[in-house]
Amino acid sequence: MIINYLRYKKSNGGLKFKMKIRTFNPEYTSKDHSIKMSPEMTAAILARYSRQGEGLNAILNQLEKTPPEKFEESVWKFLDYGHASIGGLTGTIHAGIDQVSMLSPYLAFFLQPKQDGQETSTRYVEFKPEGLASPSSFNIPEGFHQEWYNIMLKGFDINEKLVNKLNNLAMKNPEITNIDPNLPPKVQERMRKNFGFDRARYTIPMAGLTNFGLVMTSREWAESIKYMESFDFAESKAIGIELRKQIAEITPRLMKHSIPNDRTLSFANDFLDRGIEYIIQNGINTENVKDSISVETYIPKRSRYINPSLLLSEEIAKNFEGKQTRYDYAKGLAEKVRISVLWDNMSIAEARDINRQRPCTKDTLLAPIGSYMPDISIELMKEGNGKLFEEYSQFLNDRSKLMKKIVNSETPRSYVGCLLLGDQTPFELHTSAAHFAYVTELRTSMGVHFRYDQHMRDAHKEVINQIPELAPYIELGTGEPE
Repeated sequence: MIINYLRYKKSNGGLKFKMKIRTFNPEYTSKDHSIKMSPEMTAAILARYSRQGEGLNAILNQLEKTPPEKFEESVWKFLDYGHASIGGLTGTIHAGIDQVSMLSPYLAFFLQPKQDGQETSTRYVEFKPEGLASPSSFNIPEGFHQEWYNIMLKGFDINEKLVNKLNNLAMKNPEITNIDPNLPPKVQERMRKNFGFDRARYTIPMAGLTNFGLVMTSREWAESIKYMESFDFAESKAIGIELRKQIAEITPRLMKHSIPNDRTLSFANDFLDRGIEYIIQNGINTENVKDSISVETYIPKRSRYINPSLLLSEEIAKNFEGKQTRYDYAKGLAEKVRISVLWDNMSIAEARDINRQRPCTKDTLLAPIGSYMPDISIELMKEGNGKLFEEYSQFLNDRSKLMKKIVNSETPRSYVGCLLLGDQTPFELHTSAAHFAYVTELRTSMGVHFRYDQHMRDAHKEVINQIPELAPYIELGTGEPE
């Protein structure tokens, strides 16, 4: 089903904006049994494993002799008593969410470490004026709407001008792209295009429209929807409400547990309020903050009964033994070794990418501590009469003034509608050594966003300094061209 349930329109008759959500309704059958089963029915079937020992065929035979509602309810009533594991047996529910600001998928991926999903890359979104969310979707006061539009659209304009300059530079000096001439011609062409866009995207607003898809069990959807609806801006609330409505057609019992509560509201409010507090106390820095990284590692105590004679290097070697590609995930101690990385100056552009990694825990501050733009882009903007650099500097100053006014308005949390991809923020990643090895190999290569590549190399260097035993099993620069 497709629901066009939210439309925003400027009061002066300008651009229209719309959001679409589509969910996929799965239906299951089992060999030798005629009953068609919903996700909640299959969950009820699997839940009965804990209450009888005769196996699946006996459960299905019982189902065929029992009214479906009675069969389901005999299991689902336990969910209300805290048996949340039943909700995880529903199988995956797929949802596509289109034409929303980049902030909404950023929060969705941030909040849920157990999802699978994809978002449209900034390389493939066509940024036009009509590709901008409405200020109303962030609860920005109406008195600031025209100023907000002017500034956000200026970000698009600077991005387009800078992309053209970078593309021209790459055409004249192809060696600066560092593209392997042995790659297929189509891959080389795509990478040349990416060279310019990756170095110009930092003036693009997070209010730019994008699309994303998520796959989760209903148990995880219920948790995600709680938080989506808890955030104090209209777009996130609308996504949560519509997802609940559509997923309730698939797993109605689980959606009863998707209503925001005191815990989710407290977290969502604090998550935005700490950004407000930072801006009020520190202002908005429009200068680039230099790279700063901190890494902490923890190797748990090993049982004296498990491989007691092995050194740490030998134990790690066993974990990775037989690995041929990054998808040969390490098992054992490597899964228990904890790695925490704090990048204190990661732009949201790169944080969007690493934020989609799972399973791991992340944290960030949604407030600009600085503004990133690559040196090569700054130099190009200063060429000639330097007019583009003047426009860029004025753009950052105008955005800062608007954001300060909004945090002092009646809806201070709506400042998030002014965030840019170039805003530098602290970003934390907490994961295992096994997962870190996978991410580092995946996100270091000439085809990866160049800053993402550098951030991961910096983290890798610090991790290896602390746990040198991991070095032989993480091969940098092997990620495929994107």
